Amino acid sequence: MTEISINPVKLHQELLNASLPVVSVSSDGRVDYSRELTSTEKSTASQVIEAHDPAQTTEEVRIEAYFEAGITLQSMLFALWAKVMQDDPASADEIQTVLNQINVLIN
Repeated sequence: MTEISINPVKLHQELLNASLPVVSVSSDGRVDYSRELTSTEKSTASQVIEAHDPAQTTEEVRIEAYFEAGITLQSMLFALWAKVMQDDPASADEIQTVLNQINVLIN
């Protein structure tokens, strides 16, 4: 198995946090900006990319675990609808129990 060398979502956010005009980051490491970078911005971008750690964030790990447990946005939406609109909390309670179990394991 090859090691992941870039986490596009995470790198995109890191570049945004550095106030760079990034519009997209691809999984192969290509970064697209909304305009040509100044020399200072190029230096900043290089530093951010060099320091990039592709490991998943805790939130990404947690969301992946939710999906692996069969919890999708669609199932959550239907459970919420049933709870709020039909006064039936059963599905929402089941989902919350699974989320709580996962959250205990992933800090």
